[in-house]
Amino acid sequence: MTAFKLSDAVETLGAHTLRVVRGGQGPLVLFLHGFGITADMWRLTLPALAEAGYSVLALDLPGHGASFRPRRPMRVQDLARVVGEVLDALGAADVRLVGNSLGGAVSSEVALALPGRVRQLVLVNALGLDAHIPLFQRRNYWTDLLLPSAAQIVGGPRPWIWRRLQRMIYYAPERVPADVLVLRYPGGWRHNHVGRGLVGWGVLGQLATRRQRLAFAQGRAGLTTPTLIVWGEDDQLLPVAHAYAGQALIPGAQLRVFARCGHAPNIEYAAEFNQALLEFFRSA
Repeated sequence: MTAFKLSDAVETLGAHTLRVVRGGQGPLVLFLHGFGITADMWRLTLPALAEAGYSVLALDLPGHGASFRPRRPMRVQDLARVVGEVLDALGAADVRLVGNSLGGAVSSEVALALPGRVRQLVLVNALGLDAHIPLFQRRNYWTDLLLPSAAQIVGGPRPWIWRRLQRMIYYAPERVPADVLVLRYPGGWRHNHVGRGLVGWGVLGQLATRRQRLAFAQGRAGLTTPTLIVWGEDDQLLPVAHAYAGQALIPGAQLRVFARCGHAPNIEYAAEFNQALLEFFRSA
């Protein structure tokens, strides 16, 4: 892993106080993480792109990490609005967006709202490309996600909780570098706990029914931004079928599927993922 230096600070961007990890000079690439995670999920990608000549910036989304706590539930559109205001504050008229899971849904919403400002879009195991989420059809959703998450909220982190959550995120947890922080927070699990809850409540309310999820997914057909979809073939949270559905929905979308990979190919296959991003960005 490269030793490229990144700054990590809480900044005021427009009307919002957000944690920002940034570095490099060149065309701007903005990274958005998934629900319950922080900008740290991009630690294996940011230095590689900065060294390749890009200005990289990863945010803690509202209600996450060291960013501000919302005062009410936030939907995908609310999160996208904050990202748009951040771009205004940065004076960024030309940006490449990369989003994982919930961050992918937010990124696609930003690209729909600001098509003239988003040059390229990368959706990594992104929420919102298919209406079918097998929440009540797979046992591991309960044993390795919902029940451990509830236990952590009540009693705090425990080794068994961490092992089960890892099984949902990664195909091979043993491959993940020890310093990658996903679902582990420097400020502790309860840091911005209410904020995460408000975001989760807002997104859940927006996408609770199949009809709502279908309407959201069909909205992605309006994307005009060149798009790359990246997925882990063995994702336990959002099945790889979502990737193929997204490719069919989004005009001209490219697709890269990583075999023996879970919900975060940018972590399990960091070098290959970084190379895929660079090839896509240079193709424009």
